Amino acid sequence: MEKIILASNSPRRREILGDFIDFEIITREINEIKDDTFSPWTTVMGLAFGKGIEVAKENEDSIVLSADTLVELDGKLMGKPKNRDDAREMIKSLSGNVHNVYTGYAIFKLSQAVKYVDYDKSSVKFYELSDEEVENYLDTLEYEDKAGAYGIQGKGALLVKEIRGDFFNIVGLPIGKINRDLIRLFNFKLWQ
Repeated sequence: MEKIILASNSPRRREILGDFIDFEIITREINEIKDDTFSPWTTVMGLAFGKGIEVAKENEDSIVLSADTLVELDGKLMGKPKNRDDAREMIKSLSGNVHNVYTGYAIFKLSQAVKYVDYDKSSVKFYELSDEEVENYLDTLEYEDKAGAYGIQGKGALLVKEIRGDFFNIVGLPIGKINRDLIRLFNFKLWQ
């Protein structure tokens, strides 16, 4: 049986992957630079690679999975909000608009010289939100530690009018696509 390591502190990623397999969590901190001059998919793939490579070097015989998620609206990248004011600005800018959610992921098994990076993209349309709705959502504190300042899998679902693409990508881990990559790379299925 392959040993899987998730190189992520995200509780959402842990929960998604945990629905399928047992795994170990090992993380390394990286400087998460988000530069709007790069494409969103290049940025998330680079961040995912950076989060996983050091863990992979220390665990060459294991499959290491890392990921990073960003929200993009009109060319502007949104990571996790710094505070409530930052979250308010993000939610208000998303109100009534369609934004894209990009999750980059990296899969490593260095003993087999595997360093694979890819991404997925989903689109989300928010309802037009009143100031009261925005403040009520911020009162939940759900915006903390979430790209774009909302969690679609929680109370943030009430902000969402429509999605296109993989729901789990929006949460932070496009598990269906990752499963297909694991089968192709290692003949390893998440539903074993």
